[in-house]
Amino acid sequence: MPLTAVGISHHLVPLDELAGLSRVAEQVTAALDADASLRGHVALNTCNRFEVYFEADSFHGPLETVLGIIREALPPADGGIVDQFEIYPGQAAVQHLLEVAAGLDAMVIGEAEIIGQVREALAAAGSRAGASLTRLFHAALTTAKAVTAETELGAAGRSIATVGLELVEKRHFPLAGRSALLVGTGSYARVVTAALVRRGCTDVTVYSPTGRAEQFAATHPVQPVAQDGLAGAIAATDLLVACSGGAATTGSLIGTALLSSARAGILAVLPVLDLSLTGDVDPEAANLLTVDLIDLEEIGAHAPAEQAAAVLAARDLVTRGVDTYLHLEQGRAATPAVTAMRAHVSQFIEREIESANRRYDAETAAAVARSLRRVSNALLHTPSLRAAELARSGELADYSHALQTLFGIEIEAEA
Repeated sequence: MPLTAVGISHHLVPLDELAGLSRVAEQVTAALDADASLRGHVALNTCNRFEVYFEADSFHGPLETVLGIIREALPPADGGIVDQFEIYPGQAAVQHLLEVAAGLDAMVIGEAEIIGQVREALAAAGSRAGASLTRLFHAALTTAKAVTAETELGAAGRSIATVGLELVEKRHFPLAGRSALLVGTGSYARVVTAALVRRGCTDVTVYSPTGRAEQFAATHPVQPVAQDGLAGAIAATDLLVACSGGAATTGSLIGTALLSSARAGILAVLPVLDLSLTGDVDPEAANLLTVDLIDLEEIGAHAPAEQAAAVLAARDLVTRGVDTYLHLEQGRAATPAVTAMRAHVSQFIEREIESANRRYDAETAAAVARSLRRVSNALLHTPSLRAAELARSGELADYSHALQTLFGIEIEAEA
C-alpha cells in the first residue's frame, strides 16, 4: 500500500516545539504541492499534533522527500525535531488516523474537537488529497462517529476547552452568571462559546485581532468588542479565554504590560485560559499576582482519564473500521481487471443489440436487449467477485494473466 504518515504529537515533544511546526504548515503544504513524486497528501495540524499523510508509488524516496521538505521549512536550529517524527507505513497509517479521529490519541481522551479537525484537514487539502486519501479520511470520520454514538468515550462532550473551563471553576468560581472575554473568532472560538453558554455565562464578549468580531457576534450569543476596546474589555471581564492562534506570525497578542495596565487597581484574580498552540498570551503574564494563566500544558496535566471499558469499546470499533477499510481497498485492486472484462463482453452484447434493432420491431428489440444484458450481468457476477477475492489474497496477477491469455484482454492500471 503506497500510503505513509509521518508526524509528531504532544506525546513526544513539548507544545512550544509543536508550535514551531504549526508556523510553517502552509510553507510545507506549498512545497509538497510542488513535488511530483506524491500522488496525494493531507496535513493534519492541530493543537497537539503535526502530521502529513501522503501517497506515492514507492516508500523510501518519497518519505525522505517529505521529511526533507519539513526540515527545510523550519529554522536551522529547530530542524532536529524532524528526527523524532514517527513513521506509519501502510496499514499502520490507517490504524493511526482512525485512532486519532476517534480521540484515542488526544491530549484529552475522547475529545470532541478532533473529528472537526480531521474533517477540516481533508477539506483544506481539496483535490491534492487524491481519491485514496479521501477515502481513508472518510473512513476515519465514519469510525469516529461510530465511537461517539456507540461508546461512552467523550459522552459528556469533553474537550480541551471544557477541561480548561472546569479547571477555572475549581480554582476560582462557578461560571454561571459571570462574564467572559473571548479573543479569537475561529473554529475553536465556536467550541468555547458553546461551552461558556452551557455553563451559564451570561455576558460573553468577543475581540478579534483581525476585525471579525461583529461578523462572529452576528451568529453567536456574544457581543463584539471594538478594535480599540481590548484593554477596557480585559478590565471588565471575570474570565479571559484566548484562542486566536495569531501569535503564530505576530507574537503574543496579549502582553504582560497590557494585562498589568488593564487590571491595575483590580484586586480580583483574573483567570486567563490560553488555548492557542502558539500562545496568544505572553508566558511572563503568569508572574502577575492578579493573573492565573492556564495554558495547554497545564490543561493536559489535568486531563482526566476515561473509563477503561469505554476505551476498549472504542478501540474495538477502530479495529473493525481498519478491517473494513482494508477489505474494501484491497478489493479495489481488482477494479481495472473487472472493468476490462466487462468492457470486453459489452462489445459483443452491444453488437447483438444493434443487430436486433435492425431486424425486429422496437418492442421485441428492447426485450432482446434486456435479456442479453441480464444474462451478461449474471455471467460476469461470479468472475467479478472472484477477482476481488484474489486481489485481497495477492493473487490477482494470475487472474489478469488468464484474461489476457484466453481473451486477449489488456488491463490498464488504475490511476
